[in-house]
Order: sequence, then structure tokens, then C-alpha cells
Amino acid sequence: MVRRALGGVVTGSEPGGRRRSEPVRASGPEETDVAAAAEAGGGDTPSMPSTGRQTLWNYLIFALSKSSTLLMTIVVARILTPTEFGVFALAVLVVNLFDYVKDLGVASALVQNRRDWRVLAPTGLTLSVLFGLLASGLLAAFAGVAANILGEPELTNLIRVLAIGLAISALSVVPSAWLRRSMNFSARLMPEFVGALTKTGLTIGLAAAGFGVWSLAYGQLAASIVMTILYWWVAHVRFGLSLDGPVARELIRFGLPVTAVTLLAYAIYNVDYLAVGERLGATELGLYTLAYRIPELVVLSLCVVVSEVLFSALSGLQHDRAALTAHYLQALTVVAALTIPIGLGLAVAAQPVVATMYGSQYAESAPILSVLAVFTVVYSASFHAGDVFKAIGRPGILTAINAGKLAVLIGPIWWAAGHSALMVAWALLAVEVLHFLVRMSVLRWLTGTGWGAVAGALWRPAAAALPMGLVLLALARVIDRLADPLELLLLVVVGVVVYVLLLRFTAPQLVKTAYGAVRRRLSRSAGTSENRVKEGP
Repeated sequence: MVRRALGGVVTGSEPGGRRRSEPVRASGPEETDVAAAAEAGGGDTPSMPSTGRQTLWNYLIFALSKSSTLLMTIVVARILTPTEFGVFALAVLVVNLFDYVKDLGVASALVQNRRDWRVLAPTGLTLSVLFGLLASGLLAAFAGVAANILGEPELTNLIRVLAIGLAISALSVVPSAWLRRSMNFSARLMPEFVGALTKTGLTIGLAAAGFGVWSLAYGQLAASIVMTILYWWVAHVRFGLSLDGPVARELIRFGLPVTAVTLLAYAIYNVDYLAVGERLGATELGLYTLAYRIPELVVLSLCVVVSEVLFSALSGLQHDRAALTAHYLQALTVVAALTIPIGLGLAVAAQPVVATMYGSQYAESAPILSVLAVFTVVYSASFHAGDVFKAIGRPGILTAINAGKLAVLIGPIWWAAGHSALMVAWALLAVEVLHFLVRMSVLRWLTGTGWGAVAGALWRPAAAALPMGLVLLALARVIDRLADPLELLLLVVVGVVVYVLLLRFTAPQLVKTAYGAVRRRLSRSAGTSENRVKEGP
């Protein structure tokens, strides 16, 4: 779920199957060329490489694209005001409603369905294009109504420009789904990275030229165009539009429950934005947006990266529940080993992080960041249970869980927004703890995954991260008079050292596996370089 304003419109997964990540090829003995598979193998999914290898590719894509987005955020935050960020956040709030349902779950259905790809793809393309055009048309038509409801007349044209990008991005649904289905995440590198660079460069340039909030909108539109073109280019899929009735019904039958989940996800992900914007105004929403932006980029986006690979891998194990559960628990441990220390570190270092990245005009967002960082840790702990539910063909379970969460969330969030954005963050955290307990209980009911197994997967990294957080908290009190960038640097260095040392005792096998993977990668790189030297030009 990487959901929020500066990242642009949602395009990837969880819990409904899409969130902003959703890519020529790296060759190797474990990877089969996608085009060859489509032509020779009946169009079915190629044999799946390991989840770990593909997660590393997806994380590389994430790191490159999100570092570009982070750079854009840092630079533009020093040009635009919190109010301008708040106005754009409201525009994205409206656009995301339509983006979440632009393909009616066709992308997830194409990934999950094990039928011949050449049978599925033409109908999938037709459906995604039709649904995308319908969604963007409705969005443009109701832009003025939305602007009046939110009390920001400038939103009308902003929303209509973003609606164009929505229609264009719908064209990338099928090639993106093919790359996810075939576990070819390395191919996503070019579209995602070049799209992010395009958005970053254009947005910064236009903001510096005085375009204000429009710089964010035009940057997002340009990225949609570039990414759509490149997705088709790298996917190497060639087919036309057609509509097979039985196939369409099959895709929609799976996609509609996913769409219901995404609508609920939209409400859950944006009820805090709506409450802050309506009750506290655009300026406070701008502060809240940028506070959320940091843990979203470094914690939640990481979950999305893993989710795209994990959902594809678990879908292939859907008929072997023991293997599926074991794979899920392994992934949960790895995710927790990254998200828990990062989230706790952000919570402790919120003040120097905000001051270093955004400047003094956003200082009021630091306490909000601290609470939201802890929220993302709790959220990440149950995030991938959604991948299990979808992989076993039970996306309706997510609908029920999220409906309950929304019902519980609305009251506390609306009440908290009557006080402050910080109170909204606390309300979000409290409800998320309850949501975690419910999700894990349902996971146990469906798959037999016990609380002990989940606790074991989470505790090993948590046992190293919690003491690290205490060390950083004590250190922050000692060095709080230093310049903010220097204080942040010291906290990061000490945090990494302390966490890695402790992790060697709490999760030695995890450290050993990670160390071995790095050594093998370096050895292969060194061997390749040596061979090139020997061979000569």
C-alpha cells in the first residue's frame, strides 16, 4: 500500500491487489525468457525462480524509484508550502478512489489464474482498457462536484489532469500483470526507474519555475505516459483486443471481490486524510502528508515490494498448504527484520529526520512521524496475511476483515481530527493493533498457522530491534544539541551497528543466510569482472 500524495496515484498491491508498484531481462540459468515461454510453452507461466531472488530484484526497483521520489519530496518541500501539499493530497484522495477500481481486479485475476496466458491476455486487455476509460471519464465528470464538497475550487482542473494519467496507466495493467505472473520482476526495473526519474526531474523543474502545486500533477502525468510505454516494451507480449465471454466472467468473478477489498482499502487508507483535511484544513493536511510520507517510503513500500513477489509465489503453492505456510512465515521473518528496526529508528529520530529532509517549516510534523512510524511497524506485521488470503482464492475474507476495520476506524479518526493531526495518528495506531489481532486469528483459522509460529517469526528480529530503539532513545537525549544532519547520521550509524550485532544472537540463521547471499553475489560479480579482463575487448 503505498498510498499517499507525493507518490502519486496508487498502482500496486495489498490488500486488494494493487498499490503503487505493481518492469531487457536479467539472464541466468533459473530464468526463462518471457517471450519464448509465451510462444513455445503454450503461454503458460514459466517455472518460478526463487522468491528471494525476485524480491531482491523488486527491492532494487523499489530502492531506485523510491530514492528518486524521496529526492523529489525533499527538494520540492523546500519550494512549496504545506498548504500546497495539502491541496495536492486532496486531489490524489479523489483520484485514488477511481484508480483503486480502474481494472475491477483484472490484474490480480491474471496473476492468480493458472490458465494459458494466451487465452487470458486478450480478454484481460480489453477489460482493463474499457474499465480504465470508464473510471477516468467518471473521474473527470465529477471533478467539480468533488472540489465543491472538499471546499477547494482549484481541485477541479487538478483532478481532470490526473484523470488523463489514470486512463493512460490502465493500458499498462496487462503487461505489468504478465511480469508479476511470470515472476520476471527484474524486467520492471526500466519502467519503474525511468518513470520515477521523469516524475522527479519534471516536478522539481516545474516547481522551481513557479508552477506550484501543478508541478506535482504534471510530473505524475508524465510518469504515467513513460511507464506505460516502457511496460509494453519490456514485457514482449504481443496480442490484440478480444473478448471471450467465459474468460471475462472468470476474470471478473475473481476480480470483483478484490475490487470490493480495494474500495474498502481506499476508505481505510484515506479516512484519516479526509478527516484531517475537512476538520483541520489543507495546511495541517500538508504536515500530516509529509509526516506519513517517510515511513510509507521506507517501511510500507518495502512491504509492497515483497507482496508482489510473495503473492505470485504463494499462488503457485495454493494447493500445498504446508509449503504455503512455511513460505509465508519465512517471508514474515525477513520483512520484520527490516521493517521493525527501520520503523522504531524513525520513531526515535523523527525530529532530526524532518529538520534534515524538509526544513524548519515542517517541524510540527515530527511528533506525527514518530507515531506513524510505529503504526507502520504494526501494519507491516500483518500485511502479508492478505497475500495468503488472495493466493488461496479467498479474497472475500479480506473484504470482511476490512469492512470491520473501517467500521471501527471511522469514529475514532473523526473524533481525533477534531483535536489535532497527532491525535489522528494515535487513533490510527490503536485501531491497527486490533486489526493485527483479527488478521492473524483469521490466518490461523484458514491455514492452521499458530500464534506461536507467528510470534516466533516476529520475535527474533524484534528482540534485536527493541534494545536498539532504547539505545537510540538514550543517545538522542545526549546529542540533541548537535546539528540535525549530524545527529541523524550518528543515530543511523549507531542503530545499524547495534541492531546487526544483536541480530546475530537473536536470529543467527537469518544473518548467516543474508551474509552468504551477499558473499555469493560479490563472488559472482568478481568472477564476471575477472573473465571480462581475461577475455579482453
